[in-house]
Amino acid sequence: MPSDRSPAARVETRSTPVRSGLFSYVSESFASKEFTHLKQYPSSVPISRHVLFRGSSGLCTSPHLSVRSSIGSACFTLVGVVHPGSSSGRSRSSTVVIGIIAVLIGILLPALNKARRGAATVQCSSNMKQIAMAMLMYINQNKGHFPPTQIKADAASGYTYGWWWPTELVRQRYIKAPSVYDTPGGTIANRRFTGSNVFKCPEGVDQDDAVGGAGAFPTDAKNNAFTIANDPDAATEGFAIPSWYQLCSRSQQSSGGYPAGPKDCPFMLFDGVNVETVISKALARPEFQRTLSMVKKSSELVMIVEASNGNWVDQKASPDPRYAATVFLARLGARHGKKSADGANAWTNFAFFDGHVGLYETAQYTKKNKNGTGTDNMLVDFYRDTIFYLRNQH
Repeated sequence: MPSDRSPAARVETRSTPVRSGLFSYVSESFASKEFTHLKQYPSSVPISRHVLFRGSSGLCTSPHLSVRSSIGSACFTLVGVVHPGSSSGRSRSSTVVIGIIAVLIGILLPALNKARRGAATVQCSSNMKQIAMAMLMYINQNKGHFPPTQIKADAASGYTYGWWWPTELVRQRYIKAPSVYDTPGGTIANRRFTGSNVFKCPEGVDQDDAVGGAGAFPTDAKNNAFTIANDPDAATEGFAIPSWYQLCSRSQQSSGGYPAGPKDCPFMLFDGVNVETVISKALARPEFQRTLSMVKKSSELVMIVEASNGNWVDQKASPDPRYAATVFLARLGARHGKKSADGANAWTNFAFFDGHVGLYETAQYTKKNKNGTGTDNMLVDFYRDTIFYLRNQH
């Protein structure tokens, strides 16, 4: 009779049926510290789930079962990858794990980035909707009269520190946002950005990277950064709201008069440069007045845009040589979605007078007008869906 320590030691099993395939089980005997190889069985023959060895020390159960395919000797398991048995195994498994991680990163990162940018675009839309609602409340409270976009600082006209529409909406408590100045008598060096700001676009240029202005093409950083009108004067006053958005406005030019137009935007910017140099007189001119009764198509007339310059509708050709022949609306912002092939355009949000917000491709607005005359852009040719001038509400 073979001894308990020989490879032929007696084995008892508790059997369960195998559903499919041929497998051989290898189990280490605790008693003999040797391996007992059980022969292969067809799938119809029960084989052991737990292998019991009768050794010199009695009956014992081995938890160290491993499965090996009858097709070949090689096997691959997660346990083997995470806890390899040799230094060479560790090296190979580490390479495999790194490769798997690299593949997963390559798959997931673009999707995560796309989701993040999509969420930022939605947040921008939400910001603009809130601002549009605040503006409508202001207009209704002021008997249908529209506020100016901006008024140049002019003590003689009663605007010692000027006028800036986001600051006034917050000052008069139509919407909440933090001021960048805490106390009067400061300078722009005292500007501090704190807390969340509904006037900040999540995909706009960060305040630490650039200050807004008149850009050369829609994706230009200057068109997508913050602006504070009359900033030095606002610092002196000690109260100002930075904004990454602008009203649909035009500076006080003769072509902006209503109803003659033809570029009569819903809002006006008073800089004392054109038509009338005295601010108080410019503010009083009938053709520069704007009221809610002039809005005929509230769902199509644009109220708020993504831009930094108050006279963003300006029709000059891009000052950038790369786009001088292709971009004629250089000051509109473009912060969302994929850039155009030439890098000049992308997507932008517009808020309308009925309160809704839509996302649009900027390339359709930056081209030369349909007549191809002068340097005028396409804004004059929009009579539906997105209307920028009051007289185009046919």
